[in-house]
Amino acid sequence: MSKKEPVIVVVDKITYRFDGSQRITVVNYSEFSSIDFIPPATFFVQNAVGHYVFIHTARRNVAQEWVDKEYGRGRYTVKASKLQKGKELGENSRPAYGTATRRGQKK
Repeated sequence: MSKKEPVIVVVDKITYRFDGSQRITVVNYSEFSSIDFIPPATFFVQNAVGHYVFIHTARRNVAQEWVDKEYGRGRYTVKASKLQKGKELGENSRPAYGTATRRGQKK
């Protein structure tokens, strides 16, 4: 069985790559630092060349596994370009401003 070569497309200084199972977008520093840049994916790493490699996935661990496989384990840590939705923290995640007690309620 032969290994498939990745498909690479370059559009306006942005490189799109699909290597069989994972879609990747590579953006150079000048494009990334422009004021109207919108991140194409949530997770990214900045490689040694200075390019930003965006991994199109919804899960951080999948992105980190791809980076470890591509660059070597422990070389890069995946960063998030957008705020992530967190899990709710008990009691419907409402803040507790105080509790009702009997202290101070005596007549």
